[in-house]
Amino acid sequence: MSRYVLFGTLMWDALRQVVAGRPVDVVPARLDGWAVERSAQGNWPVLVPGDGAGVMVTEPLDPQAQDRLDFYERVFAYGPERVQVATEDGLVEASVYRTTDAGAGAEWSLDDWIHEHGPRTLEAAAEMMRAHGRRTPEDVAAMRSVINARADGIVATRAMRRPITVGGGPDRASVKVEDVAYPYEGFHRVEEWRIDHPRFDGTRSGTIQRAISHVTNAATVLPYDPARNHVLVVEQIRAGALAKGDTQPWMIEPIAGLIDAGEGPETTALRELEEEAGVTADLDALRLVARYYPSPGGLAQIIHSYVALCDLPDDIPGLYGVEGESEDIRSHLVPLDDLVAMIASGEAANAPLILSAQWLALHKASLSG
Repeated sequence: MSRYVLFGTLMWDALRQVVAGRPVDVVPARLDGWAVERSAQGNWPVLVPGDGAGVMVTEPLDPQAQDRLDFYERVFAYGPERVQVATEDGLVEASVYRTTDAGAGAEWSLDDWIHEHGPRTLEAAAEMMRAHGRRTPEDVAAMRSVINARADGIVATRAMRRPITVGGGPDRASVKVEDVAYPYEGFHRVEEWRIDHPRFDGTRSGTIQRAISHVTNAATVLPYDPARNHVLVVEQIRAGALAKGDTQPWMIEPIAGLIDAGEGPETTALRELEEEAGVTADLDALRLVARYYPSPGGLAQIIHSYVALCDLPDDIPGLYGVEGESEDIRSHLVPLDDLVAMIASGEAANAPLILSAQWLALHKASLSG
């Protein structure tokens, strides 16, 4: 049974328990010849040569806890080295995980890191550790951006409060979550929930089962030129329409993108506006249409839809898409009145497009003033 030196995020009890799969006792120690700095690449800790670092040393770990710890560290490209560390009881042989990242020359703070990244990291670590024994660390590392974005969306939603003027019902705490299974976790995550919730007649539901697809939150933006009364829409093939048997799987849509971890929906909207349509705008150009669940009965996702006030000259349509993301996008300039007619005819079949176009039709007078 081996002991491990912890100098960074795993000094946080909550994260250490998620990763190890059980509580792990630690004692303070000192690692001579090293210092802990913030990585030059971002807010995470690295060991660099120095005068000595205050660290933690674990209790002797059983093979299962060792394997879980090794799996998690390798997701982040940290590898083990044997060191001697000084404890109250003398020198101890232990393993420490290091990376090749250079330090930034600045001290790394666990408290600051927990404040900035803690809740999201706990959510992400839980998903990563569910892959232990089923996937390689390299496979999970390739999914880190999606896992972090999904976790970030959960944390953001916990802090969200909707106004209530009708209904409201009991709060989340009244729902008994008996079990959640995760039969598939990839770009989307399939979850099978067993819950017992209060009913409106005062009784309880008893155990019921619900399956959902958990998707990263997204932002959409519909560019609008008030002077010309034109909008810019994009066209691309959609796997959802293809899977449904639609004979026309190329869909007309607003510009859209998934919200990256640590990114606000407005930033996503502006980034995608440039990537998918070649239009540059700033925050002042955005108007919030709505923040909504597109289909909460089976889809765990929130979409933030915007209209962007832009100059849209006749030569702006073209072919776009980020290289390396398999995007093949064509943009079209459409008079707003024609887009509204496309809703009535059924040609416009994308929910964020319909919602944004109807909002724009209601508000265009105030936007043109």
